[in-house]
Amino acid sequence: MAECIAQLALNFHPTHPIKVAFDAPHISSDGGALLLRQMDDRLGLSERLAALLPDERDPRKVKHDRREHVRQRLYQIALGYPDCNDADRLRQDPVLKSVCDRSPQAAGLSSQPTLSRLENAVDARTLRALVCEIEEQYVRSFPEVPDVIVLDIDSTDDPTHGQQQLSFLHGYYDQHMYHPLVIFDGERGQLVSVVLRPGNAHAARGAMGVLRRIIQRLKQRFPYVQIVVRGDSAFAVPRVLRMLEELNRELGSIAYVVGLAQNAVLLRSGAVALNEARRRFQATKQTVQHFDAFAYAAESWPQTRHVVMKAEVSEHGANPRFVVTSLPEFAPALLYHAYCERGQCENFIKDFKNALQADRLSCSTFAANFFRLLEHAAAYVLFHALRTQVAPLAPQLGPGAIRYPPAPTLKSGGDCFAVDAPGARAAAVRVSVGTRVPPTGHDTRGVARSVLRIIGSYAQKVSPLLLLLLRRQGGVRLSLPLSTSIIRPEPSVFTS
Repeated sequence: MAECIAQLALNFHPTHPIKVAFDAPHISSDGGALLLRQMDDRLGLSERLAALLPDERDPRKVKHDRREHVRQRLYQIALGYPDCNDADRLRQDPVLKSVCDRSPQAAGLSSQPTLSRLENAVDARTLRALVCEIEEQYVRSFPEVPDVIVLDIDSTDDPTHGQQQLSFLHGYYDQHMYHPLVIFDGERGQLVSVVLRPGNAHAARGAMGVLRRIIQRLKQRFPYVQIVVRGDSAFAVPRVLRMLEELNRELGSIAYVVGLAQNAVLLRSGAVALNEARRRFQATKQTVQHFDAFAYAAESWPQTRHVVMKAEVSEHGANPRFVVTSLPEFAPALLYHAYCERGQCENFIKDFKNALQADRLSCSTFAANFFRLLEHAAAYVLFHALRTQVAPLAPQLGPGAIRYPPAPTLKSGGDCFAVDAPGARAAAVRVSVGTRVPPTGHDTRGVARSVLRIIGSYAQKVSPLLLLLLRRQGGVRLSLPLSTSIIRPEPSVFTS
């Protein structure tokens, strides 16, 4: 066996001895855990989650408490070690031991069998409490009263293997899987809630209960906030739309923009718009998007609802799309582009599944896999909070790589405002103050300035949904004359 040299002394320096060490007794490659611990302390996340976990062990024999378990799992997941098996290698890591309140020289953290016993110790009541705590963490996360909250709801697939409990074949995905339900904040990218469901569950299963709970809690803290729910056509089921309309009547300022699967009746109603798009395409040989809106009632709906249609014709043929919404007073083009912004939710899901590997649900029982999914959700909350914190200093590291352009300059002229936003495509922006009385605590002129700040922040891509909802919220009258037939769906001029 070769003899190893632990330390080598060099004497070339005139005043200081130089020693080269090769043993490295206390070294780690995961220094980022220190930042995670600081953010965790600020949020109190692991403390709250650990308090909800059952512990029937004999206190006299406990070496690793639930708080240490939760911290070890959350930090491992956030650092890129999603499996409990990784604990056997990392339990002696000096940095990981330090952030779990152990000294580097102390005994190791929990092993894989200990963490696996934890994941199999939770029951349905504990899982519900953990889900509610993650949702409550989202409600607490707002530093100030928001103007608009956009809830993007979606489902995703999680392939299963072997004899995992409640693993079923899903016809659409053509695989055995679990079918998680996820909700993200459409503007901030924060995970709002996640629920694990059997593999054969409909995409909208459980959506009513989760949405109702979140919306009611948000309204308790922010009574005047405008809440908008966005989702694809899988969530355009009568019970979900009816519930959102009932909550709007009860709490106020709750709307939805949801995709709608095409059918023969919708295509007949939109035939005029589609024919107009075909005519314009024949004349220009360029892709044409023609927007229209009409009232529509499916057989299972008790009343008609407002439907927006995008009639698109290109060299590949016709591509009609439909959206049902509770915001009938706005231009179809704006409503449709506001709906399309939900595509960013797919990127949030990719962060959740790919970057944090939330699809690594390899336990045998459904409850253990549900708990593991919530562990990954908590790691996402922790990581998102850290990225949000560093975004002003390093925008490339923030959620969605947010960029912050120079603030626009405001020019006041009577009751109107104009904005000069550097790099903005919209050269003329005018906001006129309306006659409606704004809600208590809102200044109309201040809301007008808020609208202009939004336009400046999204100079290259104005967020139609925010413009629409700020108009509703603050009594600001905006007239946005977008053509119903446009080749490039980019608003170029906004006038009062």
